[in-house]
Amino acid sequence: MLANPLSPPSTHPLSYEQLRDEPLFDPKRHLSLEPPSQRWTLEDLGYTQEQARACASRVAVAGPWRLLSDQGAEAARTVALALNSFRQAGDRTASYLAGGVYRSSFLRDLCNCPQVTAFISEIAGCELLPHTMPSQQVYINYAPEDLGKAVDTWHTDSIGFDSVLLVTDPASFSGGQFQFFVGTRHEAAALLRSSPENLTAATAQDLPAQRVVSVPFPAAGYAVFQQGTMVVHRATRLERRAERNTVVIGHVSRDIALPDPTQDSIIEWGEPGIIAEFARHKAWLSRTKLDYLMRQMDLNTSAADIRTLLAEAIADARRAIDVIDTRAPQ
Repeated sequence: MLANPLSPPSTHPLSYEQLRDEPLFDPKRHLSLEPPSQRWTLEDLGYTQEQARACASRVAVAGPWRLLSDQGAEAARTVALALNSFRQAGDRTASYLAGGVYRSSFLRDLCNCPQVTAFISEIAGCELLPHTMPSQQVYINYAPEDLGKAVDTWHTDSIGFDSVLLVTDPASFSGGQFQFFVGTRHEAAALLRSSPENLTAATAQDLPAQRVVSVPFPAAGYAVFQQGTMVVHRATRLERRAERNTVVIGHVSRDIALPDPTQDSIIEWGEPGIIAEFARHKAWLSRTKLDYLMRQMDLNTSAADIRTLLAEAIADARRAIDVIDTRAPQ
């Protein structure tokens, strides 16, 4: 059941300030797409075949792979530095900027570029789209001021898929490694004295070093793809104060027949417009399922089965209502 892309919202959150002077994204100059050097499947991390089949992709992590040319990496770095003054501090991610596509036309055009989407879909082995929640299409993670803090602690993501793109020369900093845990999120949660549902939050615990893989970035412009809700990952502390900027590009599966990996807790993040984005995302799922139902409905179907099919089609929208009722700040 393949969904069409969701059109961008007609309005932007008022509190996001847009850059006035930035590079214009040009795929011919700024892209340099090269396949990943290595892939890890969900089974490699210890998930069962049944668990893997419930996901849109069997790929857990892939990388490093090249996304941007030298010119593209420098342009993305320029944008990241220009947005630096808007960054926020968090418990889990020490220093970050949300709403990148609302703030920067360069970042918006990059993550919505059809060539980029098609290439990342090849890496994933399934059709992906730019995430239907625009605030999740681009995050920027910055180096923390406090060297005692990790760039990002061990966690899972609130969306299904993302690519972590380094836009700083890795030779200019020490530490700040992208790492993932070779194990399931349930194993990680037990080791971190948490629960799988709480892995999106900050943790002060660590995981056994012998079960951790570091994926080095050869240069600025390289990325790591991951199935973020299934892979427990982090970015380590820097060894000395330095610039380290990553652009995190979010994706969503085009096949919506499988369970939606987007976490309900995402609406509690407090970002401008995120509750409306969540509602649009869930409505997009239900609309696609209703369209499919109307096309495929057998007129000889029993009333009981029709009721079941309709309930399944609108379950995502009804879920959004329940989540807003119980979790949205009032």
